[in-house]
Formats: sequence, C-alpha cells, structure tokens
Amino acid sequence: MELVAYIRLFRKWFWLLFLGAFLAGGAAFLIRSRQPDLYTAAVTIQVGTSLDAPNPQLGDLNTGAQLAQTYAVLARSRDVLERAIAAREFPFGAGTLGASLTTQIIQGTSLLRLIVTYTDPVLAAEMANEVARQLILNSPSNLTPDQQAQIDLANEEIAQLTAELQQARQELTDLDRQIAQSDDADRIAELREQRNTLADRIVSISGNIAQYSDTVAGLQRRTNSLTVVEEARIPLAPAGNNVFSSTLLGAIVGAALAAGVALLIEYLDDTVRTADEATQMLGLPTLAVIHRFGKSHDTYAQRLITYHDPGSPISEQYRTLRTNLLFSSNGSWSKGAYVITSPGPSEGKSVTAANLAVTMAMAGLRVLLIDADLRRPRVHETFGLSNDVGLSTLLSADPNELSTEISRGALPQNLLACLQETEIPGLRVISSGFVPLNPTEVLGSVAMQHWFETFRSSKNVDIVLFDTPPCLVVADSTVLAAAIKVPVVLVLEAGETRRAAATRAKEQMDHLGIEIKGVVLNSVSTREEGYAYGGGYYYYYYSQDKTSKASRKQ
Repeated sequence: MELVAYIRLFRKWFWLLFLGAFLAGGAAFLIRSRQPDLYTAAVTIQVGTSLDAPNPQLGDLNTGAQLAQTYAVLARSRDVLERAIAAREFPFGAGTLGASLTTQIIQGTSLLRLIVTYTDPVLAAEMANEVARQLILNSPSNLTPDQQAQIDLANEEIAQLTAELQQARQELTDLDRQIAQSDDADRIAELREQRNTLADRIVSISGNIAQYSDTVAGLQRRTNSLTVVEEARIPLAPAGNNVFSSTLLGAIVGAALAAGVALLIEYLDDTVRTADEATQMLGLPTLAVIHRFGKSHDTYAQRLITYHDPGSPISEQYRTLRTNLLFSSNGSWSKGAYVITSPGPSEGKSVTAANLAVTMAMAGLRVLLIDADLRRPRVHETFGLSNDVGLSTLLSADPNELSTEISRGALPQNLLACLQETEIPGLRVISSGFVPLNPTEVLGSVAMQHWFETFRSSKNVDIVLFDTPPCLVVADSTVLAAAIKVPVVLVLEAGETRRAAATRAKEQMDHLGIEIKGVVLNSVSTREEGYAYGGGYYYYYYSQDKTSKASRKQ
C-alpha cells in the first residue's frame, strides 16, 4: 500500500482513532487516579554455600538452583506467612501478605528474590525481610548441636596447633642462624640433626591443621541452606506508571485498537471507494468523479445541481464528465448517443443522466434525454414534467406508419406529442410513458431501432442520452444498448457498489459486445479521493471569495 493510501485511511478514520484514544486514555486516567501508589521492596537469598567455596562443585550449583524453586513455593506457604505476621504483628492477615508477595528465581543462579508490593514503603521492606527470616528459620540452615561441638573442638585444636607451628618455625629460624655462625663441625652436625627433627615436626603440625580445617569446612559446607545476600531496603519512589504515563499508555492502546478495527473494516469492505480502485479493477477509464452532495431526503428535482447551482464544484465535475464523453483524442467531438446505467438500484444513474444532459445543453448542444427506465421512471420527476405519454407510447406505434412518415421527411406526430421542452434551452425530454407488460422486449424491438434512427438523423438533435434500469437487476439496459449499438456509461456509487457487482456488469456487457465508454464514480467522499479531487473545492471557494471581494470594492 502506498503512502498516499495510508494518509487517506488516516484522514478517513481519524475520528475513530481519536475516539479510541480518548476513551481508553480517559478510562486509564480514572482507574489510575483512584488507585493508591504501590511500593516494591525485594530481599535476595542465596540457596546453598557455593559462593563461599573457592572451587564450587557443579553438583552443588545444580542442587542449589533446583532447591531455589522449592523455596520459592515454600515462601508463599501459609505457615511461613503466619509466622512472619505473628513475629512483626503486621496489621493484616496471611491472605493480604500472600497477595503482596511474589517470588523470582534469577535465571542460571541459585539466588531467590522475595518481592513485596504494598502501599506503605516501610511495611513493604519489613514484610520482605521478615518473610525471608522466617523462611531461613524453617530451613536446615542452622547446624545441629553435635555438628557445632565438632566445629568448636576442631577450631580449638587448630588454634593450639597454629601456636605450636609458630613456635616451631621460630626455633627453626634460630637453628639456621646458629648453623651459619658456628665454625665447629661437630656442633654444626648436632644442630643440623636438631633442625631436621624440628622440620619433621612442622610438617606434622601443618598436616594436622589441614585435617582439622577440612573437617570444619566439610561441616560448614551445606547445599541445603539459606543465606540473605541483600536485605530489602525502604523504597523511595512508587513502582509502576504514574497517572500521566498510565493515561498516555491507555490512549496509545486505545488508538491501536481503533486502528485495528479500522483496518478490519477496510479489509472486509468489498465496495468500490475510489477512482483508482474502479480503474484497476475494471480496466476502464474513469470519466468523472462526482463528490457527494445534497441531503438524503432531497427530491430528484433538488439534485439537479447543474441547473440550480451551475458554478459549484459538483457542476464542474459533471462538466468534466461531459468533456470526457464528447471530445476524442484529436480534440473534436461528434454527434452520438449513450446509455446510462448502473449495476444496482439507487446508485445515482438517473441523477447523473439528468445533470449530464443539463451540462451538455448549457454547452450549446441540442440534447434529447430519454427515460428508458420503463419500470421505475425518474426523469419526469427531475424536470417537473408530465408522464402521460412518452417512450412507451412511441414504441407502441405501428412501425409501418413510422417508416412512411420518416420517408416523407416529416417528424412523426407521435414523436412531436411526446417531446417535452424543459427550462434549459436546448434540452428536450421524452419521459417513459405508461409501464408496459414486457419492458425488455419493447426496448429491444424493431420499433426502438426505428425511433433511434429517427432521433439520430434529426437535425435538431446532437446528443441522445438514455436513462436505463440497473443492468444486473433487469436486462433492459443491455438489450437496448445491444439493439441500437450505443456505448454505455457505467455509474458506480462509492461505498455502495460492490466490486463483484461492477465486475459482473462489465463481463455481461463484454459478452454481448457492448462498448463501455467508461465509469462515473458517484457520491465520493472528499476524504476518499485526497488532494487531487478535494483541491477543487479550495480552488472554487477561493475564486468565489476573490470575486466577492472585487465586487465589494467596486
């Protein structure tokens, strides 16, 4: 999708995006402003003593990580929570503390975090620390009395042996000095013998100290133990988003949801909305884009905008349709006829035919507008004419008499009786007349062909326009176009005509060999077509403003 298409969608659905952002942001503001600020405090606990070992074993590390998961569950047990509440006399029950407490295992480690979120920052820190303390008290972290006695005895022996070791090393130093100062060989030999004995004693004492140290380390090294690594501190700022951030986030989420709804609607919408869509889908030129005008309850006479307001942008768009129909590539125009139809009902074909006829007549052409919709005629209502006689009256005449009158060079009396003048100079109308029993057969009859030859050969007619029924509802328009071999102007209503209907209408006419002159896209929103078409409104009103200012100066 091109950037222009995205801009068009944004302009079209801006109201929905704004509404979604406003409602969601407002709801987030109301909800967040009524909630108290929450504070978060966390205490970190180490499972096992692997961090204290210079060469920790892989098995100890894995066991500590697995035990951390167990302690994460035990920390939220009712027994631990009730002990914590009883120890600090917290002003709430175990349910409130459990709801405020969450646990987190730091991935890849044996570290467990106890996180408390509460409205009081001091209580949050106290709750986290007390739960950690109760969890440690209920774990095998403390030594048994026998283990403690063994450690104490070993520490005493280590202290005593360390003192002996220091004294022996001092004596060894004295012997080395005496050996260095003595000149008597017998004395030196005696001193060397004493030194060797003392060295053996030092080695023995060092070995005993190492054994006692290993005993103490073995008793103190426990995989299933808990130690507080970092206590919880009193939080200084509330956790989570403030009112402004929550409101902004809600607005963004609301706008995103609204955008999703808009895209879904666009995806499910299978109607023709722009001239580019019509051209790409049908492979036909767009003769004109007619913007939406008037009100839904306007009568057909009120929709004759090219007569009531010839200087409006809509009238200019109908003049564009007139130009594209009449003028060929070499810049000249010739006499012709056109069948105006649409795929379905209420898509603006009758209004288009009437306004097109008015613009052609205002250009100095002699136009004959024929209401060939013998089922739901509207042309006589548009121009305020009588419908007592009309096209059905002409088609019910005897073809032989018609041929005779035409051969004499005179206009048939039936035609003169059915031709009605309008308030627009150069525009005459033949209304539908009475409704026949077989409109399709009547429009495809030999009489219709004879009358059309009469219209086309008349010196008082330059252009003949046929307003016909919808081509997918009844076969009248296709039968008429095929019988008199006249090109068709296909009228589509933006946002109403479905793509499948427009495609079927084109395929139907292609199958019958009917030429389609082009497409008229009716009732287009200015937001759909963008600047290329909407700019005409600015140009029109700008020129009107300039004209009015100039007239006031005069």
